[in-house]
Amino acid sequence: MNILKIKINAIQLMAFFYVAAIIFCFSSTVQAASIKTIMTKVIERNYELKQVQSLSQQSSHEDKFARRQFYPKASLEMAFIRSDDPVFAFSSYLRQARFSQANLDINKLNYPSPTDDFTASISVGLPIYSAGKLTFGIKTAQTHIAQASQQEIMVRSRLILQVLERYFSAVRDRAVTFAAIDAEKFAKSEIKDASNLASQGMSPGAEYYGAAAVSHGISARRIESQSSYENAVSSLAIMAGENKKSFVIDAKMSEKEYSVPALETIINTALQSRNDINIARLQQTALKDAHSVEKKNILPSVQAFGKIQTDSYEVKYMPDHYTIGVQLSMPFLDLTHGAKVNIIEEQYQQASANLSSIGEQVTIEVTNAYMNYKASAEALKEMRNSRDQALKSVKMMRVLYRQGRVSVIDILRVEDQLLSAQTAFFKTVYNMNIAYASLMAVSGQLSLDTVQTINDLTQEAR
Repeated sequence: MNILKIKINAIQLMAFFYVAAIIFCFSSTVQAASIKTIMTKVIERNYELKQVQSLSQQSSHEDKFARRQFYPKASLEMAFIRSDDPVFAFSSYLRQARFSQANLDINKLNYPSPTDDFTASISVGLPIYSAGKLTFGIKTAQTHIAQASQQEIMVRSRLILQVLERYFSAVRDRAVTFAAIDAEKFAKSEIKDASNLASQGMSPGAEYYGAAAVSHGISARRIESQSSYENAVSSLAIMAGENKKSFVIDAKMSEKEYSVPALETIINTALQSRNDINIARLQQTALKDAHSVEKKNILPSVQAFGKIQTDSYEVKYMPDHYTIGVQLSMPFLDLTHGAKVNIIEEQYQQASANLSSIGEQVTIEVTNAYMNYKASAEALKEMRNSRDQALKSVKMMRVLYRQGRVSVIDILRVEDQLLSAQTAFFKTVYNMNIAYASLMAVSGQLSLDTVQTINDLTQEAR
């Protein structure tokens, strides 16, 4: 029996040191990270967000390029050529204004001596009418800018939701861990009292082993919540670029119900502001513009041009010639034109149908998220009552246990029920907070302002 007592005391001592290590892990950190601080760091270094921002810059350059298509274009060309080709020699003498009667000699025309020609020219072109092609280029670039902006907002919103999920998970698991530590402490103490039977020459009975089983179950739940906390914190530390050893989540989720507008108002807001809706709407507009341009593709394009050119065999003598004109180009016969117009028209119809489909899906998602939030808020009231009742039961049972009116397994079962009620309560608090964040996300309203609101409420809850 003395050996049994020594083993029990050794187990209790190890458990004490392990629990102390957990508390030390939670409390001995450099500084607790707030959700606002974490979010700022994650957004600053997120690579996907940087890629989207780069696409936004590319779209901006595309817009500049499209607008400058309306500007005059000038080019400078210079060349020095030496040749005895008859055509080259004849045209060079003619452009250089030094053609003479002697050059009309048949032998010189057929077999001219090598001729030098230095050519320099400046050409200028200016589009006058393009049947909407250049304007469409600007519209397309602006559409790409708007799409890139919406894509950046979408990535940012998704990133915010990911951080909030991990943050709330860490806060929930931290609370469950401390509740389990508290239950574990009482369980060890109560089992120790029961183990004193061994010192009196009595063998532990079924109640003792049943109580020990409950105690081990409490320890297992503490280990699970601690592991889940570590996983969430590790993920956040990596995303924020922080050292895991000095990174801790020390907060409390708000139990207050958020201020949420009516369902119809949220749906209308989502249909107007959600990013995938806006992107689909932009695609529809772009195809509408493309359809209009393609229909006008058989119209002529008109461009004015001018050119000043000089040709000479020496720098001292450089006569100038100019050429100006207006150029019209028009597809005279294009049997594919009708088919191309029909293809774009079908694409436009598909974009319209896609926009309507997304609108219906948004309505479903917002409605589900709204109902989930309201249900979690109502469930939180019930779980709060459940936790409070379980706590009252534990307090009463502890008195009865000290009076010897209930067995050790009875008190540990009540302790286990309290831990279950506390765990369920913390999970419901988590569900309400994450349901609110999800509702903001599916309605297109999840932003850093939402993070600020949550941050203020977590600070208040502490």
